Amino acid sequence: MKILTAVVLIAALQPVAALGETEWMGGARQWSVGFSSERPAYCRLVWNSELGKTMEFRQSATETFWLVTKDSWDIPAGTTTEVTLTDRSMTKVVAAEYFDKTTLRLWPPASKGSGGVKKIIKNSFAGTPDVQVTFAGNEGDWTLPLSRVDQLYPTYRDCLKRLEAGEKTKQDSATSKPF
Repeated sequence: MKILTAVVLIAALQPVAALGETEWMGGARQWSVGFSSERPAYCRLVWNSELGKTMEFRQSATETFWLVTKDSWDIPAGTTTEVTLTDRSMTKVVAAEYFDKTTLRLWPPASKGSGGVKKIIKNSFAGTPDVQVTFAGNEGDWTLPLSRVDQLYPTYRDCLKRLEAGEKTKQDSATSKPF
């Protein structure tokens, strides 16, 4: 009976991904891949500096985000700015806007070249060099270590397949299989 009680207690303590939470699928060298069950569902590719700075790519069936977060920021609502991205071969200035009080969204949907976020994700798995991110104002430069993410490609691909399968299931149940 003590063993059964211990098993039930241990099972009760196991984390369960509730609606809107992230199920982490894998990670390596400060990078993590996760599946978020929010609606719409999306895949997360997150770099965490472990010093209060994170960069996250979110990809759903309909849009792709690039979020830059620093725990100590206090960004006023409605803020818009520009961020400069530099790698070995190019420099590009991109729009950034308020996402929440500690987060900027780079390349918002209405900005020029916003499709570049998907290209960065795709290329990062093919050995893209690190990207230097330069902010307007007094925030120092950050280095996004894209050169470390390639080994997570199979995990991210599995997340995208899961995302695609979830969307198909949703479409089937809404149109051809109502019960």
